[in-house]
Amino acid sequence: MIPPLTHPVWTKLIKGEIEHKFKAASASMLFFTLRQQYGRAPSSLPAQLVEAQRFFEKYERLLADDIKQLFR
Repeated sequence: MIPPLTHPVWTKLIKGEIEHKFKAASASMLFFTLRQQYGRAPSSLPAQLVEAQRFFEKYERLLADDIKQLFR
């Protein structure tokens, strides 16, 4: 199950406060892009949180190991 947007790990991933080596390159690229966007416009954080969560919902099976590690 994907954690809610209020889970602090989402924000920490986007802000770069957590470095995580994702198994899927697409997840790494997503968070690289989200970090850059956040750096240019911190006010866009709510939209970035939604984008990250939707990505994880769509690819939950692919990201199962990462989800277990990040959201213990």
